[in-house]
Amino acid sequence: MLYLPEMIIFGIVVVVSAILSVRNFRKMFAIIGHGAQPLDWKNACKNSLKGIWVFISQTTLFNRRPILSAVHAGIAWGFVLYMLVNVFDVAYGFHLHIDLIPYLTNFYRIFVDIFSVVVMLGVIWFLVRRFILRDEILEIRDNVKIHTNAKSGMRRDSLIVGFFILFHIGGRFVGESFHLAKVGTDKFQPFASFLSKMWGSCSAENLVISEHIAWWFALGLILAFIPYFPFSKHAHLFMGPLNTMTKPEKCSPATIETIDMEDESVEQWGVGRLNHLPQTQIFDAFACIACSRCAEVCPAYQTGKELSPSAMEINKRYYISAHFSDLADGKFPEEKLTDWMFSTDAMWACTTCSACIEACPVGNEPMVDILRIRQDAVLMDGAMPSEAAQALRGIENSGSPWSVPNDAREDWIGDLKVPKMREKSDVEYLYWVGCAGAIDDNAQKVSRAMIQILEKAGVSYAILGNEETCTGDSARRIGNEYLFQMMAMQNIETFEKYGVKKIITQCPHCFNTIQNEYPIFDGKYEVIHHTEFIAELIRNGKLTIENGEIEAITYHDSCYLGRHNGIYDAPRNVLKSLPGVGLREMPRTKDNGFCCGAGGGRMWMEESGEKINVNRAKEADNLGCDVVATACPFCFTMMDDGIKEVNENGAKTKDIAVIVAERME
Repeated sequence: MLYLPEMIIFGIVVVVSAILSVRNFRKMFAIIGHGAQPLDWKNACKNSLKGIWVFISQTTLFNRRPILSAVHAGIAWGFVLYMLVNVFDVAYGFHLHIDLIPYLTNFYRIFVDIFSVVVMLGVIWFLVRRFILRDEILEIRDNVKIHTNAKSGMRRDSLIVGFFILFHIGGRFVGESFHLAKVGTDKFQPFASFLSKMWGSCSAENLVISEHIAWWFALGLILAFIPYFPFSKHAHLFMGPLNTMTKPEKCSPATIETIDMEDESVEQWGVGRLNHLPQTQIFDAFACIACSRCAEVCPAYQTGKELSPSAMEINKRYYISAHFSDLADGKFPEEKLTDWMFSTDAMWACTTCSACIEACPVGNEPMVDILRIRQDAVLMDGAMPSEAAQALRGIENSGSPWSVPNDAREDWIGDLKVPKMREKSDVEYLYWVGCAGAIDDNAQKVSRAMIQILEKAGVSYAILGNEETCTGDSARRIGNEYLFQMMAMQNIETFEKYGVKKIITQCPHCFNTIQNEYPIFDGKYEVIHHTEFIAELIRNGKLTIENGEIEAITYHDSCYLGRHNGIYDAPRNVLKSLPGVGLREMPRTKDNGFCCGAGGGRMWMEESGEKINVNRAKEADNLGCDVVATACPFCFTMMDDGIKEVNENGAKTKDIAVIVAERME
């Protein structure tokens, strides 16, 4: 098709495009490479098939917004398809005929023809959605900090990317119609054939010229766009799957690396500046789609707080773009992340519910950024809300955020006969009561209910009583890694003293900490949450449940039991096993559940604006249930307070253990 001079010019353009592309991609990965902790490329190799599957299938998109996800997936598939189409088009331009099996050739032609139209319609819809309809979910609220270049940058990027796809595919599609007008219509290209009828009055010479122009337009756009890739959010097409491949494996989304507090050579604790972030968190900026799915499920953002996990990644991306060459050379500004990525109030608004991580289709972890930045604020600057500081002082001085001394941890027992490890250590299970279970009035009822259940089922157990102290969960989530490690080592020492192997907990935060974070310090135990244990007792016939009053019950998923540890069925199985109980699900449930607002140390902090627990309580109250069941002392407090604020005569809040104890024979 091409004439010799055109072939030479095309070759020169390809070389120039390749040089610019290599330079810009090298800078992009140099910026990532300046991060604090190296990417695990061995992990990427191990997960290569997973990454390829994510890229080809686009399955991570379909966890919400099914229609929009299908349109977006169609565009992504069109991009993948057009990599192959472009190879064939270049071969055609250079007079190289690639023979395919006849049936495969026909399938190729009809598929490309139809899919081209589908992709163009999808791009038009996305452009209309962003620039004409201006979908609210794609906009960032005014009270959220946004980088100077971010808003204009997002709109510019969306426009460039949208029109690039539209013009590239459209140019190629129109070029094919010129070709068909010259050689005759093709039943395997119905849309291009239909368009070709518009050129029926054109001369053969004009059709050839038009086909050449269209070919250059379509292929030239590709060669011009590839060097722009590292500056564009379109990079998420391949950076997203790569991000998924390189992410370190975790037991729980909230698990972060341990700081060696005794290493005197360490000058930075936590993350204060961009280059303090691990490489995988800088990678997140290039993988981000700016789809705002994370903000859509973030309890802080949805109740009007300054925190938007989407804005965090967008700000990170456009801050990098604004300093691209300097960052590539290792010249990082002295600005703190809280100067430009998000506000201090936004940092403390996070409940560490992990909804942002669950919703992200490209594996980004805004919550983990926040945990690390909190470490910098607390350990380097000593800066935190006064209520959080008070809770940490309580943990350090008294072994609990309530500042109740350890010698009061057995007061809840009352007249119950509860075995203690110091009296009877040769037991199968340690029943870990937790700070709330020993101190909080409502949680004490759960502890007493669990004793009744354990005794009724004949379980071999004991408690630590006054030897128990805080696991350090709140300390780590607030950012005081030193205090967390101190509490962890103290508890592990106690466990070793009594040869503890199996632990039952009633608090998901204790469960998560002992199960997923103590192993870092060689504290490895079999940990089971009390709802799992009760479900197992009922399943094995060790608990007999009496008929009770017919009750409509809804269950509120604890974030640290559900999203953090994947325990959704056990609490529901317990409730379903109770005669006369009708379980009703809230609209936001299981991995799409809505936080109570107490995680991440928020239990100890004041909340401004709309309260997260009230937002959730309204959802529960709308079901008209008799009982809101919980499986976490923090969730109990927040849901109980929320229900009372929403409806004084509303449902009662009960822990699952209490519900079961009330119905035991």
